[in-house]
Amino acid sequence: MLLVAGLVGRGEARQAKTLAEIKTSKSITVCADPDNLPFSSRDPGAPGYDVDVMRLVAAELGAEAEFKWVSTVSARRALANLTEGECDLFPGLPVSPGFANEYPRLAFSRPYYTMRHVIVARAEAGIGGVSDLRGGPTAVEALSPADLFLLGKGYPRRAYRTQEAAFAAVRSGEARTALLWVPKAGWLVQRSGVSDLTMTRVADADLAVDVGVAFPRMDQALAAALDQAIAKLRANGTIASTLGRYGVPLVDGRESTARTILPVAWLPRRAQRVVQLAQAPGATPDPIEGRFLFESNCEQCHGIDGRGGGAVPPLRAYPLGGEERFVRAVLEGRNARGMPPWGGLLTDVQARSIFAYVHALVPVIETAPNAPLEEQARQVFGQICATCHGREGGGTRIAPSLQAFKGTDEQFIGTVLDGRQGTAMAPYRSVFSPEVARKIREYVRALVRTN
Repeated sequence: MLLVAGLVGRGEARQAKTLAEIKTSKSITVCADPDNLPFSSRDPGAPGYDVDVMRLVAAELGAEAEFKWVSTVSARRALANLTEGECDLFPGLPVSPGFANEYPRLAFSRPYYTMRHVIVARAEAGIGGVSDLRGGPTAVEALSPADLFLLGKGYPRRAYRTQEAAFAAVRSGEARTALLWVPKAGWLVQRSGVSDLTMTRVADADLAVDVGVAFPRMDQALAAALDQAIAKLRANGTIASTLGRYGVPLVDGRESTARTILPVAWLPRRAQRVVQLAQAPGATPDPIEGRFLFESNCEQCHGIDGRGGGAVPPLRAYPLGGEERFVRAVLEGRNARGMPPWGGLLTDVQARSIFAYVHALVPVIETAPNAPLEEQARQVFGQICATCHGREGGGTRIAPSLQAFKGTDEQFIGTVLDGRQGTAMAPYRSVFSPEVARKIREYVRALVRTN
C-alpha cells in the first residue's frame, strides 16, 4: 500500500521537455554524476568536461543547463531519471548498437567525442605501440575492455581494481605500462605532476567507443537540434579545447568510423567504486556496502533485482543460511556456469556484505494468516522454485525437471530443506517448514498429472 500511496501522491508522471518547451522555458535539466572527474562533478571549480560541454550545448539551444546530480553506480537506475522525466539529457553515454538495444526508450545524439585507450608508461620504457606490451605485464583494470583485449592477444597483464590503481602501479614502478581509457589517463597524468610519463594512443577499434548524449525517444526536433549543436561545437574546436582543459585529447578532432558493441554497460564510469568501498581487515559485513558492490559487480549478469535470467541463476531466491556456499561461489567462481572468480577483486568480508544485501532481495512469501499449507506451497513454488525449475517444474537450462524426480517423497523433501552439496540447489529449511516442503512435493505431483 505504501507504493500505491506514493504513486497517488506524486500525481501524473513527469515528462522530459520537448525542444519547444526548452526554448520557451530557456532551461534544460541535465543528469550527471556529482563525483566522477574528469567526466562530471558538482564542484564549481572543477565541474568536469561533460558538465562544461552540456553548458555549451544548452547555450546553442537557447537555454541554460541545470543539473540534477545522480549516482551512476547503477546505469539502469541512473538512466531511469530520463524515462521518468527527472531530467531532459544525460551525457557521456556510449553511442553503440549494443547499448542502444539495452535502452529502447532512449535516443542518442551524434558523438561529441570518441573515447579511446592509451598506453601510459615512463619515457625510458620506449613504448611505441601495442606490440611492445609483449615484454612484460601491463597494468589494467580487472575485467575491463583493456583486460579482455590483452587476454585475447595473449599478452601478460596484471589486474587492479580500478583505473587509478593501475595508473599508480606505473607511477610507483610496480608496473612498466598501463592500458587505460584516455579521459582517466589524461586526467591522472595531468594531476600527477610527473614529467616523464608518456601516453601512446591505441587505434584499435575494439578499444574505442563514441560518446554522446541520451534523451527520451519522443522529439525528433530535439534530436536534430542536439546533432546540429554538437557538430558546430566540434567543427569550431570548442569541444576539443574543453576536453583539453582536463588533459583529454580529442584525436584529430574527428569521430571514429567504427562503432563498438560494448560487453559491459557504462564502462568508464562504473569501475571506480570498489576501491572507495574497500574494507579494512577485521571489518564486519555491511549490507549498505553490499548494495553498492552488488550494483557495481553483480547487477550486469544477475539483474537489478537479482532475478538472473537464461543461464544466470537468481540470487534473490538465495536462502538464509547459505552464506558459506554463496561466499565460496563469489570468491572461487563456478567455471562450469561461466561465473568468474572474484577472489582477487573482492575480499571475504565484501562477499559477505553482498550476501547481506541479497537477503533483502529474498522474496517474502505473502500468504493470508492461517493460510492452508497447500496455498503456502503454491506461493513458495511460484516465487522460489519456478525461478530455476520453470513455471511448471519441467526444468530449465540451469535446473533439472522436478516432474521427472525419481526419488522418494522423503528424498524430495530432504533436498528442498537441506539443498544438494556441489550444486546450485540451496537449503530452504530456514525459509519455510517441512510441512510446506511436503505440500510442494504434492503440488509437483499434481502438475505431472495435469501435463
